[in-house]
Amino acid sequence: MNEVSGPVSHRLAIGYVPGVQPDKWLSRWRERNPGVPISARRVGDPRAGLARGPEEDGFDVVFFREPEAAPRTAPAGLFRVPLYTETMAVLAARDHAMGAYGSLTPADLDGEPWLDPVDTITATPDEVSAAVDLVAAGVGLLVLPQPYARSLSRRDVIERPLEGAPATRMGVAWSSDRPDDELIDEFVGIVRGRTASTSRNAGDAPPEKRNARQKAAAKARARGGQPQQHQPRGGQAPRAKGRPSRGR
Repeated sequence: MNEVSGPVSHRLAIGYVPGVQPDKWLSRWRERNPGVPISARRVGDPRAGLARGPEEDGFDVVFFREPEAAPRTAPAGLFRVPLYTETMAVLAARDHAMGAYGSLTPADLDGEPWLDPVDTITATPDEVSAAVDLVAAGVGLLVLPQPYARSLSRRDVIERPLEGAPATRMGVAWSSDRPDDELIDEFVGIVRGRTASTSRNAGDAPPEKRNARQKAAAKARARGGQPQQHQPRGGQAPRAKGRPSRGR
């Protein structure tokens, strides 16, 4: 069992925005680290409550939403790992004609009434819920990340995937004041798919913490190849053992 070393009195607190279902990661944590309690709570703006240390009351790790086009470098004060791009969805009243389609594009909905866009990155859950109330009343259509839309689960509203709309991205973040916290490293590794039989290595480090050689190695692994070997300056690359040199 890949159990985290260190004191077991510290609890791991996870914050997550609407549309995230952290149950599978919490279950894996409890299987691998039964001595470290873990809890999760849905919040509107989890980054506002990040703890800088175990002695503080706040979240150790948060799942948060950002624009897909946002820079992949972490904002100041955070370590952050982007995870996946969310599919977008259009919501309409239950009897809307779009229910006959499997997916749509903005062009398919040309001429339809639209509600003012809701910024799901900054809007509170109550604000989003109020906008969906207007959708159910037939006032207009609304675009939300599909996981968020499905988490609302209303019978008087339908949703369909919307292709070609500006998308959102999910990520995990934690305070930059905690660069070597073993509990956080373990949980982020679980979210990224690290198994119980693998240990943390340089390739698992957050992109913001890797040096140039680690980044090159990670890119090579992603391509399915080997890291490029650089030729020494001022001379030829070393010959492979057992290969005869060619005469001139």
